[in-house]
Amino acid sequence: MPPKPPQSSAPASPEQGDISVVLVGKTGTGKSALLNAVRGMVEEDVGAATVGAPPAASAASPCPVMYPDPSHRNLLMWELPMDREGQAERWLGEADVFILVTDGKFEGAHAHLAEEAQAAGKRVYFARTKADLELHTLKRLMGEHYERAEALRALRGVCAESLGSRSLGEPFVFLISAFEPDALDCPQLRAALLKDVQMYEKVLKPTRLGFEVISEREIAEIQEAYELGGLSEVVTRIQCSLETIWNAQLDIAVTGESGAGKSTFVNALRGLSDEDEGAAATGVTETTSQPTPYPYPGYPNVVLWDLPGIGTPKFQAGDYLEAVEFARYDFFIILASERFKENDIHLARAIVGVGKRFYFVRTKVDNALEAMGRRKSPPTEEEVLEEIRNDCREKFAKAGLEEAKVFVLSSFEMDKYDFQTFEDTLEQELPSHKRHAFLLSLPNISSAIIEKKRQLLHQEVWKVALVSSLVATVPLPGLAFTCDVSILLRKLTTYRQDFGLDVASLSRLAERSGKPLEVLRAKVHSTLGRGINKDVVIGLLGKATGTGLVVANFFFHRIPIYGALASGTISFHTTYSMLSQCLEELAADSQRVLLEAFETAV
Repeated sequence: MPPKPPQSSAPASPEQGDISVVLVGKTGTGKSALLNAVRGMVEEDVGAATVGAPPAASAASPCPVMYPDPSHRNLLMWELPMDREGQAERWLGEADVFILVTDGKFEGAHAHLAEEAQAAGKRVYFARTKADLELHTLKRLMGEHYERAEALRALRGVCAESLGSRSLGEPFVFLISAFEPDALDCPQLRAALLKDVQMYEKVLKPTRLGFEVISEREIAEIQEAYELGGLSEVVTRIQCSLETIWNAQLDIAVTGESGAGKSTFVNALRGLSDEDEGAAATGVTETTSQPTPYPYPGYPNVVLWDLPGIGTPKFQAGDYLEAVEFARYDFFIILASERFKENDIHLARAIVGVGKRFYFVRTKVDNALEAMGRRKSPPTEEEVLEEIRNDCREKFAKAGLEEAKVFVLSSFEMDKYDFQTFEDTLEQELPSHKRHAFLLSLPNISSAIIEKKRQLLHQEVWKVALVSSLVATVPLPGLAFTCDVSILLRKLTTYRQDFGLDVASLSRLAERSGKPLEVLRAKVHSTLGRGINKDVVIGLLGKATGTGLVVANFFFHRIPIYGALASGTISFHTTYSMLSQCLEELAADSQRVLLEAFETAV
């Protein structure tokens, strides 16, 4: 049985907020040894930083690496190299405390960062590592004239003077031993950090990220999987969870009387015109003689079934549901194009009687509005729509179907009238995994749908990043960490399709809107939106800078195995950052394309 994660990685956010302490210094200056010393650890301890190894955070992967304090779980320490200009400045807004580390004199970059941090209201400490080596050299050179206290004072003075900044005043420099963690000023530095913890705990709130949904059930399942089979079992569980969501089958029956416009409605819901390849056949007579499946373009697991019209000689109300094999459908959409008819009641009762849901849609509402508009004193559009809704609801209520959901729609203007309410209702009432399939399959006909997709996809990013980070074992060329690019390539390809940015989706939109394809493609600005292959994904990973400290702190408290990931956290942070950034860019591309297609905010 694998060891349990360190206690400091226990789930649930602390009652107080997290305090992020970033140790910044050039590679080789002794940051890892200082990290261990200031946390009261030795290199052999679980969770200790590896001393003398190539830094986990480097120029190739410039995100900080987290090292939780073993006795204060909301004190999170981060190691960050300072090997290139501007590498540390991006973390000024998130870190609470900076420790600037050097094994010699401080340089101009240290002074600049210290000034920037203090100007941002951050606490700044200065640490001179390997000080015992310097003292040993001085003692050998000075012989009997050597005085330890004087040597320490002089060494601090030289380091402080090297900062050369009047705005920093006279900073105290903590002298750190390379071989004796408890010697020199390390205990004083830890005491100062713990005072900071006490101060920040009073004002900082626990980390909360509204867009991340990690349920208590998921946390418990991850913990159980880890205890049963380690990280490999965690990967298996999460992969199964993702596959269940991605492959969820959703079968929607579209029914009603002959001539209600079922086929046109099926095409409109799928983002197709009646003339598009793969569209349901339409006509003035009943064109559907048997239940016919029409998958959403690009989503074969989401199927709209165009059912034969009820009331035709072959499909009478009494045996209609048996004839169309009602058991295969998740729910029914009953269409009526004009007056509410008796067959609508018979069909609704029969559907409820077999334990299925139905939604009633009055189609061709644009025709009704046009007819009412020819009156001498025409009513308002909303008055007409509400009259239609109320008439349908009253007839359902008389039949004992008071809970019936009624919507007025036009198959030729799907973004108008009750479509948003219709979509919201289905989304709320479907099981979670089928809700996911339904929402992603919808054509991007409104800004609201695009935004919902962005939020929905963001909720699974942490799972994809975690699986990708743990499955891979071999670093990729040019990257300082491992991840499974095939998983990322697959997911990013579906992101493009989800937002309607693949060639097939853009071509359909161009035909529907009457805009040239190249005009729409010109609104796609992101690298991923323009094309995707393995090299593109690797390039995106190379540019990713990792998550912010706040996001990383959130995962530390919410994912039970976070403390067991070790260097895998770098891959997780970077992959998570890349996927999140791609989602934002693709959603923005989709919004621009939609606006260009219809030249108005939808």
